Formats: sequence, structure tokens, C-alpha cells
Amino acid sequence: MISRRTMFLSLAALALVAIQASATRADSYAYATQSLTSIVFSGAPVGTATTQASTSALNTQGATPSGIAGDTAATDPALAYVGNLPIPGQNVFTPVGAVNPDYSRGDALLNPALTNISTVAEGFLTPPGRETGAGSYSYSVPFTLSAAGTVTLTFNYTNDLNAFLTGLPGLASASNAFNFTVTTVGGTTILFSSAPTAVNNSVSLTTPGTSDITPGAGSIVITSSTLPAGTYTATIAGSSKIELNQAIPEPSSVVLLGSGLVLGLGSAVRRIRKARSTS
Repeated sequence: MISRRTMFLSLAALALVAIQASATRADSYAYATQSLTSIVFSGAPVGTATTQASTSALNTQGATPSGIAGDTAATDPALAYVGNLPIPGQNVFTPVGAVNPDYSRGDALLNPALTNISTVAEGFLTPPGRETGAGSYSYSVPFTLSAAGTVTLTFNYTNDLNAFLTGLPGLASASNAFNFTVTTVGGTTILFSSAPTAVNNSVSLTTPGTSDITPGAGSIVITSSTLPAGTYTATIAGSSKIELNQAIPEPSSVVLLGSGLVLGLGSAVRRIRKARSTS
């Protein structure tokens, strides 16, 4: 007959093997992208636009290779990429996918003629580590109303989000953001602001699973509140961002978790034996 001590040791070994196997299968991935096209601002004559786009990528806390990258430019900043080869091309807004870990990237492209604005962020991580990636932009233009009235912004959009966690809890998040504001000159006071839900979306996982939002597409029309005659600043701003964070449990934590599993199993065995002895 197998002794109770032998049974407990066997259960402990099985628990530790299961935990370690889960850790070796762990990884996380996130992807976010959004593109705006056919952007039209109407209702008032406009002046010279001010534009800025930026990119960033970060691998840290055990992500391999580690590093940080980023750039800022008026319209087309350099791809921010930290990771293994091959490096994706500039202005690639389709997914690279869950390949060649660890990597993080962010990219953005802003056409000053407002024919298109695109952002992307993506990362793939095998723990331990933390990654972030982002592409963002802002476009500001002064306009003048000779009499009280409204201004209108119209555009088409496409976007996509995807994230997954396997093996271990942690964080895998992806988001797209967009905002249209009208302010006093210099941006000191916000007079109107709009952030339509269709172009502001996110997914976030903290336990193993998959979250994949169906790619979105459509048209949006935003009309401001009535503004008195005067000169104002209209700004559109947006971003795509991802974050991954996953850690392998410390050996002491694994032992404690395994011990907890064993104690739970041992308690269940004792209850079964007691039930049999009283039946």
C-alpha cells in the first residue's frame, strides 16, 4: 500500500511540474491599429496647420532584447522597434503577428493634406518582461468664424484590436483613441470636444485568454456646438497603444503554490476516507 507521505510527495511533484509547464508555454501578444481617410474640415476658412506624430517602443524587466526607441516628426516619424530580426518596414500597419519574440513596435503617419492618418502598435512577449508600444499624432489648425456658427469634421475610419495571454496571468492590452476639440487660440480653453465610441476602443486581459475585436469601419460626422464669431483652434489627435506584462513566478512562489495544491488535495483525500469509514 502506498503511504500517505509517498502520495503527498507524488502530488507535490505533479503540481510543480504542472506549474512549470504552464510557465514554459506562457506568452502574450497585443496589436492595435487605426486609420482615418477622406478627412474634411468645413464651416470656416482655416489657416496654416501645425502637425506632429510620434512613435515609441520599450522592452524591459526581462524582455529580450531590452531597449527603448522612439521618434517625433511633423508627419512621418521613424518606426520605433525593439526586438529581434527581421525588423518590419516603415509604415507597415498590418500585423506582424505572434512571431520572433520578444519585440515591440509603434508607428504613425500623418498626411498634412489630411488624405490619411494611420497609427499602429504591436508586441509579442515570452515572460518574464514588460513591453509597450505606441504611435500617436496631433493636427491643429486655426479657423475664423465671421458670424456665429458651427464647424464640421467628417472622415472614414478603419481599426482593429487583438490581444492574448497564455500560460500565466499578467497584462495584455491594446487601445485606439481619437479626439476632436475646438479651443480658444492657443488651446487655453476647450469650447467643444468629441470622442466617438467607434474610434475609441480597447481590449485588456489579466488572465489567460483571447480578446479579438471584429475590425471596424465606417464614416463619422462631428458638428461642433454653436460658436460666437471669432478665431479658434481645431485639433484632432489620436493614438494606438499596447502594453504587455508577464512574469514567471519566483521559485519560492511556485513552492508555496504547489504546497497549497497538495494541502487541498490532501484535505480532499481525508474527507473521502472519512466518508468511507462512516458509511
